[in-house]
Amino acid sequence: MYRAVFSRRAEKAFLDLRTDQARRVKEAIEKLQADPRTYGTIKLDNAPVAQYRHRAGDLRILFDVDDKNQVVEILDIRKRDERTYR
Repeated sequence: MYRAVFSRRAEKAFLDLRTDQARRVKEAIEKLQADPRTYGTIKLDNAPVAQYRHRAGDLRILFDVDDKNQVVEILDIRKRDERTYR
């Protein structure tokens, strides 16, 4: 099982979410801890923000995976729009 580590930005974004959004994101992060490359996870090409993204409703969880140390580093949580992956 992987361990989830939040960046400061991701932690702030999570705390700013509505209750229903926070619940959905929490459930998605629990799935990522079990398998970071689960259904709904997309590897990002040439994205400066993160290696992967996972969809949680209209939000995107941007993260990196460290397989050696079994860590999922949550870098940001963003609402899906034209600036999400920049």
